[in-house]
Amino acid sequence: MRILDAQAKQAVQDTIRENLSTLARIPGFVDAVPGFPIIDGQIVREPAVVVHVVQKKPESHLDPADRLPRQLGAYRVSVMQAGPELQLMTNSQFEPVASEVIQASASALTYEPLPDNPINESFDVDQPIVCHVGPDAGWPTLKPFLEATQHTLSVAMYDFNAEYIAKTFIDSIQGRDIKAVLTWDDSMTAAETTIRGRLRAALKDDLDGWIVRCGANYRFASAYHEKVAVRDSSAFWLSSGNWSLRSQPEIDPIADPKAAKGMYSRGNREWHVIVDHEPMAKLFERYILRDRDGSKAEADEGDGEVALDVSEREFMPDVFVPIEELIGGLELAASIADPVAPAVLPSTARSFRVQPVLTPDNYLGRVREMLSSAQRSLYLQFAYINYSDAARDKNFTELLALLAEMSYRPALDMRIIMGRDGATDKIRRLAENGFNDKVFRTQGNIHNKGIIVDGSFVLVSSTNWSSDGVLRNRDAGLIIQDPEIAQYYQSVFLDDWDNRAKAFLDDDPPVVLAASGAPTPPGMVRMSWRDYHG
Repeated sequence: MRILDAQAKQAVQDTIRENLSTLARIPGFVDAVPGFPIIDGQIVREPAVVVHVVQKKPESHLDPADRLPRQLGAYRVSVMQAGPELQLMTNSQFEPVASEVIQASASALTYEPLPDNPINESFDVDQPIVCHVGPDAGWPTLKPFLEATQHTLSVAMYDFNAEYIAKTFIDSIQGRDIKAVLTWDDSMTAAETTIRGRLRAALKDDLDGWIVRCGANYRFASAYHEKVAVRDSSAFWLSSGNWSLRSQPEIDPIADPKAAKGMYSRGNREWHVIVDHEPMAKLFERYILRDRDGSKAEADEGDGEVALDVSEREFMPDVFVPIEELIGGLELAASIADPVAPAVLPSTARSFRVQPVLTPDNYLGRVREMLSSAQRSLYLQFAYINYSDAARDKNFTELLALLAEMSYRPALDMRIIMGRDGATDKIRRLAENGFNDKVFRTQGNIHNKGIIVDGSFVLVSSTNWSSDGVLRNRDAGLIIQDPEIAQYYQSVFLDDWDNRAKAFLDDDPPVVLAASGAPTPPGMVRMSWRDYHG
């Protein structure tokens, strides 16, 4: 069966209801839902009872009384690891957090697009751009870009936790009559709060810094998730990756070949681009300044928490993450790869078309057009793709429905690489809603959010594929129409597909919520929710 239809779901749900008391007695039970089971690493397209538990264990580690039945009525029972989001939503201890941050995130948002939607203008670019990827060449390329600032630096950033980036940011501005604007997401970790204090103390009036609050009655739903830096109103860096230890690791595998060993366990797969184009640079800067002005207006109305010097504000609980998962799996830790060098492209003088995209302004429409144009190949690499059929997410659900239909087109080479954190359950849900599961592979340490169409168009972006990410958060990207540029990123994608991504659906990692003060279990590390989800 191609989809798990309403009739099949209802029949399984009736069986779950009849057996719920039995299921709920299982230690670590979170919930039970109708779904496709996963058998020996593959999705089986038949109705089943899918039981989520806090921490899935091998049967050999369970007492016989704690084992679930293999079948309930006419349906198999498939046990799956509950992701941290599901644990959060079903754990009464964290109910206030779930209610405030998740359930209220999309209500009463105040964002209004600029008149005439200027981000929707496309541009002919006649200067080559710097294409590069992480962890191969992220920080070694970003650092000189920042150091070359002469007059102004305008930055929008979700996560800024790397001390060496903070030092370069300060050194590039301090004492040089340079004015900097920094707009920053509001959900701060302790490391970010420390950096925020350093920036304020070192740069003083040279830094116009503001927190962009998110949630009900603010402009964006759950994240100010942009990663853009505009230098001197004439050039800009745009990326899928934050200014973080994982997205911009302090390594240079090209200059230091020894750093190439295991580099994919030290940093995330990211796509970055640097564009020297004044009209586009000024356009992105205009939106950054508008986001700053929105925070200033909130401060004027009495919200003191949007100033850059307030105390840290962390909503979500920490999580315990297996050490193996933190490095992306043992295979990545041991891997040896030739790092991909930055390239200035196109290599011959010519003009090419670039379409800027922002959420919530024009990303959905422009990306839908891009996907619909695919004739030969469609490659996507995302940290995650979260299915939603909520009424408020209708436009995102329709985008996924288009992609699901395309996944079965015989003449279209469609491939999707997803980060492996929670990927098995996410792919299962996508398959139940019409996706061909054979187009998916999973890979450790994927933080990218990129698309390549027909080897001719490439999207470099910060937009995660969740309903908030596509519809209600602030993210930025570029759709670049040039075969040479697209194939630079396509070659990286295909190398990941062939050498690092896996078709076998492993059990999702046992990432569990960490109560305040709880000791860290052996073999795991405590991480902030923000650092884990990126």
